[in-house]
Amino acid sequence: MRALEILLERRWILKSREKELYYQIKDELGTVKKFLMEKLGYQVIVNPYLVKVEKMPATPENWMGIQEFTRKIEYVFFCMILMFLEEKEAEEQFVLSELTEYIQGQYREEQIDWTVYQYRRHLIKVIKYCVNCGILNLNDGSEENFARDDTSEVLYENTGVSRYFMKNFTQDIMGYTTPEDQAEKESLSDSDTVKLKQREVEIKSQLEGLKKNITGKQRQEEEKKEKYQETEQKIQLQFQKNEMLWEEIENSLEYMEEEMAGVPFDEFAFMKKELTEQKGEQYSFQAHSELLKDYMTKVRLGKTTLEEEKGCQERYSRFLQELDSYQEEKNKAEREVLQYENQFHEVKQETIESVYRWEKENAELHLQSDLLQEMAREIEKYTTETDYWNIRGLANGEFERKSQELSGKVLQQSRELSDRRLEKDGICEELEQWKNQKEPEPERSEAVEKNRRLLKEKGIPYLQLYKVIDFDGKLDETQRAYLEEALLHMGILDALIVPEEYREQALALDAGVCDRYIFSDAAYVRNNIMDFLDVDNEEGDILLYQNVSRILTAIGWKEQDEETISESIEKNRTWIDKRGNYGIGIIEGTVTKNYTPCFIGAYAREQYRIKKIQELEAECRRLEDTIQIAEDEITQLKQRKSCLETEWKSFPKEQDLKVAAKELEKKTNILEEIECKVQIQKGIVEKERKSLDAVRLRVQEVCQKCYLPPRLDVFTEAEESLTEYKEELMKVQISYGNYRNGISSAKVQKEYLEGIDADLDDIRYDLNHMIRNEREKRGSLNSVMEQLALTDYEEIRERLEHCIERLEKLPSEIEASVTQSSHLETKEKQFIEKLGDIEVSVGKYRQQKDRFCTAFEMEYQLGYVECPFAVSDDAEERAEKICRMFMGRFGNKRHSEILENLQNVYHMNRGYLLEYQVTLQSLFEELDEESGVFDTSMRRIDISAKYRGITIKFKELIARMKEDAEVQRRLLSDKDRELFEDILANTISKKIRGKIQASKRWVEKMNTLMESMKTSSGLTLSLRWKNKRAEKEEQLDTRELVELLQKDAEIMRPEEAQQLSGHFRSKIEEARKSANDLGNVQSFHAIMRNVLDYRQWFEFQLECQKTGEKKRELTDRVFFTFSGGEKAMSMYVPLFSAVVAKYAGARQDAPYLISLDEAFAGVDEMNIRDMFRLMVEFDFNFMINSQILWGDYDTVPALAIYQLVRPENAKYVTVIRYIWNGNIKSMVTEKDLSHG
Repeated sequence: MRALEILLERRWILKSREKELYYQIKDELGTVKKFLMEKLGYQVIVNPYLVKVEKMPATPENWMGIQEFTRKIEYVFFCMILMFLEEKEAEEQFVLSELTEYIQGQYREEQIDWTVYQYRRHLIKVIKYCVNCGILNLNDGSEENFARDDTSEVLYENTGVSRYFMKNFTQDIMGYTTPEDQAEKESLSDSDTVKLKQREVEIKSQLEGLKKNITGKQRQEEEKKEKYQETEQKIQLQFQKNEMLWEEIENSLEYMEEEMAGVPFDEFAFMKKELTEQKGEQYSFQAHSELLKDYMTKVRLGKTTLEEEKGCQERYSRFLQELDSYQEEKNKAEREVLQYENQFHEVKQETIESVYRWEKENAELHLQSDLLQEMAREIEKYTTETDYWNIRGLANGEFERKSQELSGKVLQQSRELSDRRLEKDGICEELEQWKNQKEPEPERSEAVEKNRRLLKEKGIPYLQLYKVIDFDGKLDETQRAYLEEALLHMGILDALIVPEEYREQALALDAGVCDRYIFSDAAYVRNNIMDFLDVDNEEGDILLYQNVSRILTAIGWKEQDEETISESIEKNRTWIDKRGNYGIGIIEGTVTKNYTPCFIGAYAREQYRIKKIQELEAECRRLEDTIQIAEDEITQLKQRKSCLETEWKSFPKEQDLKVAAKELEKKTNILEEIECKVQIQKGIVEKERKSLDAVRLRVQEVCQKCYLPPRLDVFTEAEESLTEYKEELMKVQISYGNYRNGISSAKVQKEYLEGIDADLDDIRYDLNHMIRNEREKRGSLNSVMEQLALTDYEEIRERLEHCIERLEKLPSEIEASVTQSSHLETKEKQFIEKLGDIEVSVGKYRQQKDRFCTAFEMEYQLGYVECPFAVSDDAEERAEKICRMFMGRFGNKRHSEILENLQNVYHMNRGYLLEYQVTLQSLFEELDEESGVFDTSMRRIDISAKYRGITIKFKELIARMKEDAEVQRRLLSDKDRELFEDILANTISKKIRGKIQASKRWVEKMNTLMESMKTSSGLTLSLRWKNKRAEKEEQLDTRELVELLQKDAEIMRPEEAQQLSGHFRSKIEEARKSANDLGNVQSFHAIMRNVLDYRQWFEFQLECQKTGEKKRELTDRVFFTFSGGEKAMSMYVPLFSAVVAKYAGARQDAPYLISLDEAFAGVDEMNIRDMFRLMVEFDFNFMINSQILWGDYDTVPALAIYQLVRPENAKYVTVIRYIWNGNIKSMVTEKDLSHG
C-alpha cells in the first residue's frame, strides 16, 4: 500500500531524479493499477520517463491550483511553456531568448515587453517551478541574470515529461469555453463510432507515412544507380589516365637516355630496366637520387677544380707581371728619397742659424751657450714625429724665469701702489671730516648714538659734561692731561647731564640703546675737582651753573697719598688724584700719562682740531709723491715684459722644416710601401705557384673519379646534362607516383562499386517490405470503413459538429468584443490628447510642403530628369511620378554619400576632362539658409563644361561626346585597320626591339657589376629578366611576342601578322574593360601607351648565391635568414640597379643624383667599402648623411665631407669642411677657400 500512497500524494515519479523509487513503484504497480482504474477511474501512465496517476477531481476547487503561482499571467506563461515544449524533443536544448520570443508571439491578451521587470519576474517564477518539478533542466546560466538584464541568456534542456503534465484530451481544448462544453464534447466522443473514426484517421496517417517512405526508398534506389554508373565511368577514365601517364614516363626515360649519352652514369640503365620490367611496383627513387646527387657533386667538384686551375694559372701570370711593375717603382722611389734627404739636411742647417741669430738680437731674453747647442742637436734629430714646441720649450725655462721676475716686480710695485692709494684715501677722508667738524668729540658706540637720538625725539634735555666745563688755570698742562684722561676713562667726560625730573624717562628707554647719565643730586665732597674746573656758562644760566657745580663737587680730588684719603672721598668712592688715578665705587684705575687734553675747554678743542688738520695735509702730500714714483717704476717694468714676450714670439718658425720633413717622410713611406708590396708580391707569386701545383694534382684525382677527361668544357656539358637529367627525373618520379596512385584509385573505385551494389540490394529489400506493409494497412482501412458504414456515425457527427462550431465561435466573439471595447477607450483618450498637437503640426507641414514644392520646381526646371510619362501642370503629380520612377535606385545611400561619390569620380577622371574645362557650381544654397526647414540639404551641384568654346550643361556634353564617339567608330574603316597593323609591325616594333635589347644589355651589365662585389660572407646578387606567359588564348607569350617583333614586316607570314595584331587587339580590349570596371575614362593614346609598355611584358627576379651554395630566388623566407648587413646589401643593390635603369634614358650630360639618409646602417666595413665602389662605378653623384661614416674609402676617388657640430645644444650649427682625395682626408681652412 506504500506505492498507492506515494502515487496519490505526488504528481509523478521521475526516473531521471528518483531512479530507485521509480523502479520500486513500477514493480509494485501491478497490485494497485487495477484498483486505480476500476475503482477510482484514474488513468495510470507508465513509460521510460515517469510513473503518473491522472487524478481528476469531480468538482474543481480554488485551492486546487499550483501553490507557487499567484497571478493569472503566471498560469498563462506556464501553459505557453508546455506548448513551446511540445515542439521540442527530449534532451533537446534551447536558450531563454527562444522561449521569450515564442511567448511574445503567442500571447495576444496584451503586449509583452521583457524590459518591464514585472513580466520578467513572473516568467522567472514559472521557469523555476518547471525546473523544480522536472519539466526543464538548467544547463548553463542563471535566471537571476535575466531578472537584472532582459538580454541575458540561460541554457535549458527539455526532459520530455512536459507532455504528461496536463490531462490528455480526445479533442483540441482550444475550442472549449466552459467545463460544460468540454463535458458535452467528451460525452459525444465517448462511443465506439468515434473510436472507429479515430482508427480510420490513424491508419490513413500511417498510410501517408508509408507512402513517403516508399517514395524516399525509390529515390535512394535511383541515386545509387546513378552513382553506380558514375563510378564505372570514373574507373574507365582512370585506366585511360594511367595509360597516358605511363606514356609520359616512357617519353621522359627516352629523353633522359639521350641526355646521358655522353655521361658515364650507369645507374640510369638499372633504373629504366627495373621500372619497365616491374611496372606499377614500388620503386625507391630516393636511392637513385642519392647516387645521382653524389655523381653530380663529383662533376661539380671537377668543374670547380678545373675553373680553379684556370683561375690559378691566370692569377699566376698576372702576379708575375705585377711583381715586375713593383720592382720598377721601387727603383724610382729610392732615387727620390735620396734627393729629399739632402734637401731636408739643408733646411735643418738654416733653422739652426736662425736660432743663433735670434738669440743674439734679443734685448731681454738671452740663452746660455750650452742651451743653444742642445737646441741645435734637437733640430738635427727633427722628424715628422718631433714636436717643434719641445725644441722651443728648451728656451721656455729662461723665458718663464725672466717673465716671472718682471711680473713679480710689477706685482710687488702694484701692491705697494695700492696700499699707498688706500692709505692716501683714508687720510684724505679723515682730513675732510676734521675740516667739516666744528669741534672734536670723543668716540662713541652705535648704541650711545642711537640713545641720544631717542632722547631728542622724546624731548628729554641733556648736556655733555665736557662741553660745559673748562680748566681754571690752577693746573699745569700735565695735570690737565691726567685729569681729562681720568674723566675719559671713567666715562664721566662724555656723560650726559639730565635734569632730575627726567630721570625715570631716561632710564626707561627701549632695549638696544645705552648711555651714561649724571644727575645733580650727587653727594657733596669737600675736596673735589670743582677747585680746578670752571663751568662754561656764557649765557649766565644760574640753574645750569648750580647743576654742573653739584656734579663737579661730587667727584673727589686727592692731593695726599692713599693712606690719608678723607672720609668723604671714602664714603663717596668717586675720586681722582693728581697722578691721574681714579676710583668709581669698588673699581680703581690708572691713566696712560701720554694723553693730550683736547675736549675740556672750547679753546683746547679748537687748537686740537687745527693741529690735526695740519698733520693730515702733510701726510697727504708725502703719499702723493710716493704714488707717482711707484707708477713710473711699474710702467718701465711692463715695457720690459712686453719686449720679452715679443722676443719669445719671434722664435724661428718650423714651417720650412715641417714641409721638408713631410716630403721626405712621404717619399720614404712610398718606398717602404713599394718594398712591402714587392715582398708581398714575391710571397703571393710563390704561394700561387704552389697552389697551381696542388690544384693540378686535385684535377687529376677528380677526373679519375668521374671517368671524364680533364677539360673544363667537358665537365660543363656534363653538369648541364645532369641538371636536365635531374629535372626530368623529378618529372618521372611525380608521374610514376601519379601512375601508382591511379592504380590504387581504380582499385578503391572498384571496391566502392561493390559497396554500391550491396546498398542497392538492401534498399530493394526494404522497399519490398514497405510495399507489403502498405497493402496490409489498406486492408485494415477497408475493414474500418465497412464497420463505420454499419453504425449511426452520421447522426452523432452532425450534433458533434454543431457543438464544435458554436464553441469555436463564442470565444472569438467574446474576445473580440472585450478587445474592441478596450482599444476604443484607449484610442479615444489618445485622440483627445493628440488633437491639439495635430492641429499645430498641420500648419508646420503646410509650410514645409510649400517650401518643398518650391525646391522641387527649381530642381525640375534644371531639366536633368527625363520624364517618360505625360507631364502635367500639377507639381504634386509630377513629384509623385518622379519619386516612383527613382524609388529603390540608390538603396540606403544618403545625399552626402552620393555627392562624395560624384566628387571622387570627378577627381579620378579629371585628367581626361581637362580639355572640356569641367566646373562644379553650387545651386539652391539660399534654401538651406531658410530657418532649417529641410531635414536634408537642398544644395545641388551643377556641372557645366566647354565644348568647342561653348559653355554647355554636362548632360548635353555627354550626348555630344556619344555622338562624336559614334562618328569616330564609323570612321575606323578597314584601310585604317591595315594602317594600324602596318605601323605596329614596322615603326613601333623597331623601337620596342631596340628598347628590349638595351634592357637585356643593361641586365647583363648589372649582373657583371653585382657579381664583382666581394662581400665578407661571400654573398652575390644577380638579376633575372623572365618572360611572362600569355593570360588568354588569343594572346602570345612574351618570348613568342618578342620573336615576332624582331622579324621584319616584309618576311613576316600573314598568320604571324594576324597573331601579332590579335594579341594587341586583345590587350587593348582588356585594358578598356578594366578601365570601365573601375569607372575610369581613358583615351586611346593612354591605353596604347600601357599596352605597348614592354616593361610589363617581363618581370624581374632577384637571385642570390652564397659561397658553396646554389643560386636561388631571393624570397622573403630567404631574405629573413640573412644577417643585418646582408639584408641591407640585398636592399641597396636592387635600389641602385633601379636608379641606373631610371637614369639610363637621360641625356649624357645629366647628373646621376641620389641621396641617402643614414646610409648603409647595419652593413659591415668590407661591404660598405663595396657599396661605395658600386656607387662610383655607377657614376652616381651622391649626397649621403650618416652618424658614423666618413666615406674615406679607397674605392672613392674624391669626396667633399661636411661635419656638422652643435655644441651643448647651442642655437647654431658649425660646419667643418674636409676633402678626401682618395688617399688622405684633410681639413679645408679659410686660406684654402680664399685660394679656391
